[in-house]
Amino acid sequence: MKWRKAEREFVDSVRVARVATVDAKGIPHNVPICPLFDNGKLYFGTEASAKKVWNIKANANVTLVFDDYTEAWEHLRGIMIQGQARIVNTQRFRAIRKKIYTKYVQYESTAALTEGDSTIIEITPQKKFTWGL
Repeated sequence: MKWRKAEREFVDSVRVARVATVDAKGIPHNVPICPLFDNGKLYFGTEASAKKVWNIKANANVTLVFDDYTEAWEHLRGIMIQGQARIVNTQRFRAIRKKIYTKYVQYESTAALTEGDSTIIEITPQKKFTWGL
């Protein structure tokens, strides 16, 4: 997928995004995440037993929303990304965990991503829709 510079910079700068997943019964689940944008893919860490992980195992389709809200609506901006999610392998887990800890310094001491107890999800974007960028 081709990214404009403004889109890359916005996604890279956002500290919290929302990920929507759907379970095997079609029930949606939408929660905040701390995203990492790296080489055109998006990543986030979570507990291995989290609802979003079970949903991704049942249905790999996800939607992410990154937005910057303001009461001055002429300055609203954001991006919605639809893509395919997968759980990264152990080697990739370690590499991405380092990058997550670099972006979110408090993550390591406050909500450490430990192998076995945690999972890192990789999202390959397929479609995007932007506003205000």
